[in-house]
This record gives sequence, C-alpha cells and structure tokens, in this order.
Amino acid sequence: MNTRFKIVCVLFGIIYFYFIGMSIIQGIPGFKAGFKDGRNAADRDHHRGAYSEGNESRFLETIEFHINPVSGEYSFPNSVLNLKTGTTIFAEFPLVKAKVDKSPLPKWISTLSTVFALIIAFPLLFAIVFIPVQIFRVIRSIVKNEIFDARNVNRIRWIGYSLLLIFVTELFTNIVYTIEAHALVSMENYRIVFRMDDELNTLLFALVTFMFAEILKISHTMKEEQDLTI
Repeated sequence: MNTRFKIVCVLFGIIYFYFIGMSIIQGIPGFKAGFKDGRNAADRDHHRGAYSEGNESRFLETIEFHINPVSGEYSFPNSVLNLKTGTTIFAEFPLVKAKVDKSPLPKWISTLSTVFALIIAFPLLFAIVFIPVQIFRVIRSIVKNEIFDARNVNRIRWIGYSLLLIFVTELFTNIVYTIEAHALVSMENYRIVFRMDDELNTLLFALVTFMFAEILKISHTMKEEQDLTI
C-alpha cells in the first residue's frame, strides 16, 4: 500500500476521532443539565401547586437559543467592563444559555419536547458509543494494511449514518429550544432567531464520511478487478 496514503488515512482517522471525542466531551454538561432538568420537571409535576416561592428555583430548567440585536448585527447594544484596562467595551451576545421556569409553556410545546427527548435518547446514546468503536476498527484495519476490505466500507457508511442521526438530533433540539425561547423569553434590545452552527459541522463530517466510503468502495472494486486480471 502507498505509505503516504496510509499516513493520510491514519491522520484523518485520528482527527475524526478527536472531533467526535471533543463533541462528546463538550456535550456532557448539556446532557447532565438536561437530565437534571428532566428530574426537576418530574418533581414539579409531582408537587405542582405544593411548592412555595422559596424553593421555586430548583424547578428552573436550562434552555439555549440564539439572538440578534434588534438594531442589527454589529450594533453592540451591551456594555461590559474590561478588567484589563478598567474601561467599558461594547459587545453583543449571539448565544444565550439561561435557566427559566418552563411551567408557563403551552401544553403542546411541553409535550413535543418530552416526546422528542424520549425518542432520541437511546439512539443518540448508541451513536455516541458506536462511532468511536467503528473509527478505531477502521484505523486498526489501515495499520494492518487492510484498508480496501469491504467491511471498512460498511463501517464508514454506518459512521456517516450515525453522524446524520446526531445532526438530526442537534437540529431538532435547536428547533425545540428556539420554540421554547419564543414562548418564554423576551429580551431588551434582542430578538430570538433560529440559527444553525454546530449542526452544520456535523452534517459536513457526515457528507465527507459518505464521500470517503464511496471512494473506498470504488478502490475496493478496482482492486478486485485487478486481482482477477492477474
């Protein structure tokens, strides 16, 4: 096998592994917050009408949404203190993570959020565990000079399918959070907007994965034809 091609494949696999690993690590706080919010929501429903203002804060739940200044981007409607110089600098904040009371949510939004969370929880967990395992198997095959094995094509395709699942999950989570934010929050100088960011990175990696799988499939077919010719 061409040594340069082997090195490129291994480096690609390592970078891919790093990307997935960092995505998982960065998603852990959100997963923990979601689990805690779900438990708090269950407690709130159980004690609905029985808790007082003093312990109401434990029923606050996390939402995340994008915002744009009402006066347009780069208008910088906020000011913060620069501790380096002691002067005020103007800023705008495109992403907000907030703790809010979700009890005023319309019933259909609350039901949609709960049903969606139940549907995607286990497939998402499976994808998060499945992808690193398949990447490891592909890298191991490359190291053993078995890159043109048909099993690698299937492995890489399933990695792509798993990334598409994660993309859909991220997309619908973003949509649900945006709907919830519109129902619960109104901010001075800002309007809530729907914006894709990390989701597009996941989609790009999924498409690159499928492209790599097709290239590998063509190479595998050519190798088989060459072996038959010989």
